Amino acid sequence: MRRIGLGDAEVLRAVRLAALTDAPGAFWRTYADEAARPGADWVERARVGASGDADVTFLAERDGAVVGSVSAHTPSAARDLRELAAMWVAPVARGSGAADALLLAVLDWARAAGAAGVRLWVVPSNGPARRVYERHGFTVVGDLEPVTDDPSVKVYVPMVLTLDAAAAADAGYRARAASPWSAPTSGED
Repeated sequence: MRRIGLGDAEVLRAVRLAALTDAPGAFWRTYADEAARPGADWVERARVGASGDADVTFLAERDGAVVGSVSAHTPSAARDLRELAAMWVAPVARGSGAADALLLAVLDWARAAGAAGVRLWVVPSNGPARRVYERHGFTVVGDLEPVTDDPSVKVYVPMVLTLDAAAAADAGYRARAASPWSAPTSGED
């Protein structure tokens, strides 16, 4: 497990396209959209995910190959939370603990940043992902959220894990945790 580095733009692009090839229905963006991004976008995504406490990208590696990735960012409408996005584990690494390790890396990063909680959005039919999140204490926090104006296209289930019980006691915490999905600054989903 490692945080992405400044020189990992091509690695990030490759893992993202692999994720979209493997599980296109799990992500908001499409393979065509991501494949068409210019190299400068991938360089910027790597830069944004490489340092700081507002955005992060982690890579899971095995035998020198990237077998998973996850990103997280600070949602503009809920600055006290972090939002997990674009988690993917290659089929060859599923069941190996890579998903747990990626998730724990984000949770550790969020705690270090002082976040009150971590929220995420998961496709309702993605049972394996939901089980990983539930195993770590995430709970459903709101209604299905459509990706477009047409809910038949794709919807997500919002989930949250509270990290700071005192901060979560604030009356607005649950509303912020369930507020509509916000696009990350790095363009990741």
